[in-house]
Amino acid sequence: MTERIIHWFRRDLRIHDNTALHKAVTSGIPVIPLFIIDDTLLQSPRVGAPRMKFMLQALRSLDKTLQLYGAKLIVRRGKPLDVLQQFITETGATALHFNADYSPYAQHRDNAVTKSLKVNVHSYDDALLLPPGSVMTKSGDPYKVFTPFKRAWNEKEKPAIIETAFSRAMFDAHLGEIHSERILSLADLGFAATIDIPEASEAQAHHLLDAFISEDIAYYDKTRNTLVISPFGKNRPKGTSYLSPYLRLGLLSPRQAYWAARNAYRQTNSQAHQNAIATWVSELTWREFYMHILYFYPHVMQRDFVETYQSLAWEEDPHGLQAWKDGMTGYPIIDAPMRQLKAIGWMPNRARMIVASFLTKDLLIYWKHGDIHFMQHLIDGDPAANNGGWQWAAGTGTDAQPYFRIFNPVSQSEKFATPDYLRYWLPELKDVPDDMLHTPWKMEKAPDDYPAPIVDHQKARERTLAAFKAARGE
Repeated sequence: MTERIIHWFRRDLRIHDNTALHKAVTSGIPVIPLFIIDDTLLQSPRVGAPRMKFMLQALRSLDKTLQLYGAKLIVRRGKPLDVLQQFITETGATALHFNADYSPYAQHRDNAVTKSLKVNVHSYDDALLLPPGSVMTKSGDPYKVFTPFKRAWNEKEKPAIIETAFSRAMFDAHLGEIHSERILSLADLGFAATIDIPEASEAQAHHLLDAFISEDIAYYDKTRNTLVISPFGKNRPKGTSYLSPYLRLGLLSPRQAYWAARNAYRQTNSQAHQNAIATWVSELTWREFYMHILYFYPHVMQRDFVETYQSLAWEEDPHGLQAWKDGMTGYPIIDAPMRQLKAIGWMPNRARMIVASFLTKDLLIYWKHGDIHFMQHLIDGDPAANNGGWQWAAGTGTDAQPYFRIFNPVSQSEKFATPDYLRYWLPELKDVPDDMLHTPWKMEKAPDDYPAPIVDHQKARERTLAAFKAARGE
């Protein structure tokens, strides 16, 4: 039987600058491209229909790209180890290549695969510019604070983009004889119909990257906190790259994003332009930092990073939680982005911080409820970044916002929310004057179909400070 190699696609749904795929196709042995729809992940409460829809579209796009080289994407469904054992028996493959994933579940899964399969298993670092273990303190420990991590990260040499000249000869000539399940619909996977999503393809990822680097990145540090109605479409506003969903599923590599920014930095003499680029690269560094934290401290998925707060008396408030989820808290700056999240699977980063602060500091509801809700609705939901952001807002995470820093929803609204943004997502407020949009409850006649605030911010702030101080023994 002819020797064969399997490349197992996971969160690297692209062919270019793909470390494991490059190693496989340049080995001289025919490659079988495989994707496994993981039943274990499908059953997780942290998996939602919007991100699954984006993934299914990305798989169809990847399959079309592979067809350009006479190949196709083989799709199977089940528990990965079971599927791989059967697939190796069926195809006679002698090696398995994949790119490493650093979540607790992925590490457990990949360790089991490596130990159990009776073929050569090759895992490569690809999801980050600098993998866990490569950026450590002088004492050999992981960094727990972002600023020194960033300083050390910046000093490290970054890997180059991998260039691969693809050809038909690189892929198995008999892929047509291998059974592949069709790329399923949401309904097939047990999900209800969901929102429209942007194009999920490697080509679209590069289109967005090119447009952002050539036009919008110069405005990034000035406009990144602006609350935009939507980043989709031809009239995408300046100030956001909207690359996070593409990085999440590997339609774009972090190397491609980083080097596009670095090259733009070198080509401009404008200090303001360079500052904007550096600010965006810093956001890529936050992505790497939180992935390192998750790798070394996997307990953060289940509990507070700061053990002191394990005893904090969080509120059990199902009505408050539901009002927050539905965008019915009575605070426009909370309700508009929460409705935006359900409508388009995305909200601006500044809005994510504001609504997370409100849930954890105004309602004193445990951050995990918000973490799960975001993962169910965000197209770009990433376990490490999402967890890091929520624990930062709650004050329970590594290098978190201080517990006593509590966003005032009114002042945040006045600073970051435009009338157009609030009226678009809250049509009940369409007739409210601009000067009352942030506090409609103060009107002589408040809108009948918009709720009054469910909590008094000042009283909530005092309650939260008391709860944190009690947990700290103060």
